[in-house]
Amino acid sequence: MHTSANPGGLSFHFSSVKRLSESELVAAPLGKGIVYKRERSEEWIEMSEGLSEQTHINRLQVYDEQLYACSNKGLYLIMDGQWKAADLSIGCYQYKEYGAVGLAATVCGLWYTEGSEWRLMMRSDVTVYDFLYLPQYVVLATNEGVSILDRMTTSWMNFKLDTSITSLAVHRGTIIGATEHGELLCGNRKGGFDRYRIANNFIFSIASRGREVFACTDRGLYRVSMIGNRISLIALKVGCQVTDVDVDDRHYYMATLFEGIQCMAR
Repeated sequence: MHTSANPGGLSFHFSSVKRLSESELVAAPLGKGIVYKRERSEEWIEMSEGLSEQTHINRLQVYDEQLYACSNKGLYLIMDGQWKAADLSIGCYQYKEYGAVGLAATVCGLWYTEGSEWRLMMRSDVTVYDFLYLPQYVVLATNEGVSILDRMTTSWMNFKLDTSITSLAVHRGTIIGATEHGELLCGNRKGGFDRYRIANNFIFSIASRGREVFACTDRGLYRVSMIGNRISLIALKVGCQVTDVDVDDRHYYMATLFEGIQCMAR
């Protein structure tokens, strides 16, 4: 590890940010590995040992203070200050844990592990960018649209939407997401999905953090809300291009394209 002069400066475009502990932030500059800093420090420190120069980080995830990196080279976890392959060497876009089970969205379907080897779970024929693992359904955001597995009947509903869906969340019982074209995807409660361009925002991602759902856009950070029966976006911070967000009880932490990592009081 070594100190970097200013990874959070204007020359660095960030794709992901995570609150690692009460005193540490971790972030991924596009194509430039991974960096971290102490809360009160102004200096970022590179923590890319074990990653090749061609590794692009798609998402960071934290479970029980264990940090994971989803990358074009596969899934990695950090151990003793060095990144180690998590034995899933295909391009990975998302990782989530449910008890002792780990699930990964990849370039060839959804994969799972129970602590030993990885196995294909479903849909090796599509790229999966994100997923929801719900009590009755598994919802996949894919390069074709949305695929939903009814876990009770093992039947599929496939919605081909002529666009990739890059992120997913549930807001007040409605499945929402972001398309590759920056649109908001919403379940229409009629057995399908609608797509909207909201106030000319390009939505980079929809992010669920605790009970809140956020839209990270080219015009700022928004909280997803409802006005009547319609999804709406409430501005939290405007004027910067926000690609990812994390939160704690006191702050919002935002990864941006041109203004480094931003911190804002809640």
